[in-house]
Amino acid sequence: MPSSLITPVIICGGSGTRLWPLSRESQPKQFIPLGGETSTFQQVLARVADPGIFAPPIVVTNTEFRFTVADQLQRSGVKADIILEPIGRDSGPAIAVAAEFAGRRDREAILLVLAADHIVHDTEAFRRSCQQALAAAAQGHLVTFGLHPSGPATSYGYIRPGAKLEDSAVHAVAAFVEKPDHETATRYVAEGYLWNCGNFLFRADRMLEELAQFEPQMLAAAQASVDDIAHDLDFLRLPEKAFLQAPKKSIDYAVMERTAHAAVLPVNFGWSDIGSWNALWKELAHDKDGNTTDGPTALIDTHN
Repeated sequence: MPSSLITPVIICGGSGTRLWPLSRESQPKQFIPLGGETSTFQQVLARVADPGIFAPPIVVTNTEFRFTVADQLQRSGVKADIILEPIGRDSGPAIAVAAEFAGRRDREAILLVLAADHIVHDTEAFRRSCQQALAAAAQGHLVTFGLHPSGPATSYGYIRPGAKLEDSAVHAVAAFVEKPDHETATRYVAEGYLWNCGNFLFRADRMLEELAQFEPQMLAAAQASVDDIAHDLDFLRLPEKAFLQAPKKSIDYAVMERTAHAAVLPVNFGWSDIGSWNALWKELAHDKDGNTTDGPTALIDTHN
């Protein structure tokens, strides 16, 4: 197994408006406690805090969240490179910049892309999964983590795993498929498809090579942005003019669904993207009537 430490790349740019008014554009869900005493961003930081596995993280966030990010990093006792986007361009440009930034230090750096607003219940299983996927990533595969479905969800994309890679628990990806209807989701679960949770592990140079092939404009914008990155206190500001040249596109559409190097590791580590009020309700403790509360509450004839 490669000895390289894994560099987490934590994407903090989402607005979390599906949980309005709890989560708002000015204070999105990744920065507020959901299902715990700390924010989901802080929970991610704790998840990648093992120095035997992980290097200090790179955090990519919007300019307006910079002080919240810095404060929660300090509260967590974590030092990180904080890269500021002048405006959100979806996950593709954010990951392209992170790969270019990390790649200038070490072309073969292993990067682990994580969303700041996801919950994982089994941290040890998560870390074991990262270590299991490390060899495949070091060999040049773009590894995604595929959750064994707990039911026929229609709110997630699915992955059809192909043949196993040699001497590995990782599979080639046979297909990525869009969010299905209930009947199709039921069939996917029966046929062994996996949920696509949007976590990725790859070598920086491999991602940059795939961007050069499929999204040269996005790569050029990332390179120009890192060329002119500005140090501002504890932050690294991307230049607006260069960064806005990047097409607004997710990394799934930009690279993962087009590359010949996509691979998937089937995992079970208790994951949720808390993408709806119903998903949040499932994460919280309930009383005998199915109610969940936070703070002083009076419930009268209330049940779920």
